[in-house]
Amino acid sequence: MIGAEGFVKLLSMLLLAPLALAGCGPSPTIGLLEDHVDTSTRGNFVVCAHYRCTARYNVAMTDAEWAQVRAVFDPPAADAAAERQRIALAIGQIERIVGPKTSTVRDRPGATIITTRTIGQMDCIDESHNTSVYLHLMARDGLLKFHTVGQPIIRGHVIDRWFHNTATATDTATGMQWVIDSWFGANGEPADVVTAEAWLAGWEPEKFKTRTDR
Repeated sequence: MIGAEGFVKLLSMLLLAPLALAGCGPSPTIGLLEDHVDTSTRGNFVVCAHYRCTARYNVAMTDAEWAQVRAVFDPPAADAAAERQRIALAIGQIERIVGPKTSTVRDRPGATIITTRTIGQMDCIDESHNTSVYLHLMARDGLLKFHTVGQPIIRGHVIDRWFHNTATATDTATGMQWVIDSWFGANGEPADVVTAEAWLAGWEPEKFKTRTDR
């Protein structure tokens, strides 16, 4: 039988254990993102890596590299749905360009607190920050005609293992919020795009529903 002090320690361990298994920590890096977005240009922007943005890389993309991103939007999307498809592809294109510059080229899909100690891995806080920055770069270049860039959002609770953060964009005509989630894919893969409502309710790709290393 344990005493009161032992019970408190045990309770703390039980509450903290889910965090060790979660996709990432419990707070999106909104303040950090705001600091970086204010000064971000395609010639100088910050890429986060190695869990909760503990590694930060100042990255520049050349005009030729950015032309590859613009090409994704050529011809321009006819509607918001088509633009979201282009956004998903453009996120992957930027990751393929940025990966070799930041040692994240081998970033595996769905990296967790357990796996992000590997050099080049990103958790969902890193991914949500980076994807948000990339969306702002697109918006500033006039590539987004049907969407505005939103703040990252979070789902999960301290008593479960589902903490997760993601970037967002809002359809300017309908006001519907969409998730632009790059965490589920490896470096360079298109981002997943789904309604924020579905994502907040626990959406994830079918391939992730049986994973046990989160």
